[in-house]
Amino acid sequence: MDIMLEQSTHKGQGKTLLLLAALGFTNTFATAVVFPNISSFVRDRFALSDTEASLFAVSYLVAHVLFSFIWGAISDRTGTRKSLLVFGYIATAVLHTLLPFAPTWPLLLLLRFAEGATNILGFSMVMTIAMDLARQGHHGRVMGMMGASVSLGTTLAFPVGGAIGSSSMVLLCSIGGIMLLACALAAAALLQVAPICSARSIAAALGVLRDHRRLLLPYVFTFIDRFTVGFFAVTFPLYVSAVHGMDATQAGMILAGFLLPFSILTWPFGALADKVGGVRMLLTGSLLYGIVVMFTGVVSPTMMPFLMVLCGVFAASMYAPSLWLVAKVAPHERRASAMGGFNAAGSIGFSLGPLVGGFVADTAGYTEAFYVAGISEILCVLFVLPILKRLAPIERDV
Repeated sequence: MDIMLEQSTHKGQGKTLLLLAALGFTNTFATAVVFPNISSFVRDRFALSDTEASLFAVSYLVAHVLFSFIWGAISDRTGTRKSLLVFGYIATAVLHTLLPFAPTWPLLLLLRFAEGATNILGFSMVMTIAMDLARQGHHGRVMGMMGASVSLGTTLAFPVGGAIGSSSMVLLCSIGGIMLLACALAAAALLQVAPICSARSIAAALGVLRDHRRLLLPYVFTFIDRFTVGFFAVTFPLYVSAVHGMDATQAGMILAGFLLPFSILTWPFGALADKVGGVRMLLTGSLLYGIVVMFTGVVSPTMMPFLMVLCGVFAASMYAPSLWLVAKVAPHERRASAMGGFNAAGSIGFSLGPLVGGFVADTAGYTEAFYVAGISEILCVLFVLPILKRLAPIERDV
């Protein structure tokens, strides 16, 4: 009887995790579809400079940073996950649908900032509920599955968003809004979330990094990882256009070589972390990734697709262990705060990447810009190695 009950419970958790993966995919897909259209939707529409137009993305990420901590602390303090998730998806659906109707640039910027605040609420709750459901010894495969679904959403958002947005941004944002609203309804009706113990206070929830220093490891690495991704999101398309004469479609195809293996391999690398330990995988993957990234500005166009595949493989080998570490280290009653800190660190890195990449490219050159990106990853590994000796062991924690 106990075995049958356990099997039934695991089957129910499996269905819940598949629902969460679908929610994570939709969250990133529906909101990222506007990024390929920044040129026409933002810059040309309001006659802005490239720097001004970039604020459309920056405002979204700044909201992620600010509200990651706030929503996580509120969730942990109140013990609430599902209702916050549903609210986040509904609010994001409304704000996303309104984007094409903003009559002025400041109003569009305000709407995108607000969308970033509600979007990170839904995303953080999805990832935190998945962490809550992960059984002992299965943190990696569960978080790897979630990371893969999120990455796949971003990967598909660029070609789909570019194709539909070039014809009608109203249609594109409406489709995204409908998808998000459908997710909110599905979560409200189908998502089963067990009660959780709440943190003693908002301050206690926010102090998760102070009390659990080992979280510093995934925070530092997600900051650097997303920092380098910022180079690929903005500096790389400018590089291949200016140096190799590629158009946006060609640049997108090259980047697909990075994004597809990254999406596909995050799940199996997460499962591997459960078997061999995530710390060694994180350090090894980061070192190899940094070395490969350094060659981005010097390889020929014919070799570049192969280089991007290697970047995607090693990026997946870093991302999955980072999620594994957060799930393994964070205490149950403060997991939303821990995930909020992880998301905030990544958003800060992604915001700084394009700024640093653009500055180095303008002052020294594109080759040097990708040297900076790769070396930053390598230096992160070298910096962290001695710190690991002072942190309580992670690999032995069960």
